[in-house]
Amino acid sequence: MIDKWLIPASCSPLHRLYGQINIVEIAAPSDDVKDHLSKEIISSYRHLEHLKINFATKNEADLRKYIKEYVLPSDKNQITKNVRQGDFSEVLASLIVSFFQGKIVPLKKMKWKFNKDRSVFSTDMFAHNDGDVISDLYYYEIKSRLSTKNKETVKPLTAYITVHAHNSLLKDQQQPNEAIADFLNRYYLEFGDQASAAKYFDIVMNPGDYNKGFELFFIIESTKFNTAILDDLENLPPGLSPLNVTIVLIKDLAKLILDLKDRAIEQAVNEVFPKP
Repeated sequence: MIDKWLIPASCSPLHRLYGQINIVEIAAPSDDVKDHLSKEIISSYRHLEHLKINFATKNEADLRKYIKEYVLPSDKNQITKNVRQGDFSEVLASLIVSFFQGKIVPLKKMKWKFNKDRSVFSTDMFAHNDGDVISDLYYYEIKSRLSTKNKETVKPLTAYITVHAHNSLLKDQQQPNEAIADFLNRYYLEFGDQASAAKYFDIVMNPGDYNKGFELFFIIESTKFNTAILDDLENLPPGLSPLNVTIVLIKDLAKLILDLKDRAIEQAVNEVFPKP
């Protein structure tokens, strides 16, 4: 479904260490595409089957209240709006690497939030190759911006978002950074799946035995894209290798995120209380 909206287009390398891929719209997202995206969004926060169980003896108003108070980030201030935008970006990034690159994203972090209005700490996204044997690990820093015209300050540095994203992922990699694999080990042990648990625990204990790749993933309003953000990134000294950059350009990004929030609520309602 996602390929009816987006398509990857390889670009010439930004730098000898950076491969760039642009993901561009081939058409405005249709209602079918939006419904697909909104179902992925609500499913990234809660299992729909679990909602059916929890609300089997309750009504639609109860479900809507629950989603508003416990599931989706609120509109109460700019911080929570930024969280919603960031959550959307992680869902879209997961769909893109799964669909177009065939990678496995083993964890939907947003299901495990304790505070819906805060982002989940740790590396933004972790993926690995498909198949019985895990050999290749991928680590992502994901950023979304409605405009990239101005530099941003993350003390003490003022730079474009690309540089801050690079530095954040580099910082993660300069310390033990297999927290997601460690969580997956514990998760599978809780459910008695010792084979899956062992795969992820081996990553924790023997991270040097795996091939590693790093990616900066930017989801940006297409009408406010500033190519200078790539120049700044290219000028950085090599720190992560191999490092790839994905730029996703979407028109009317803010409007789309709001639309998908509303549709996500309706997806949950329609799944739990289907119309006759």
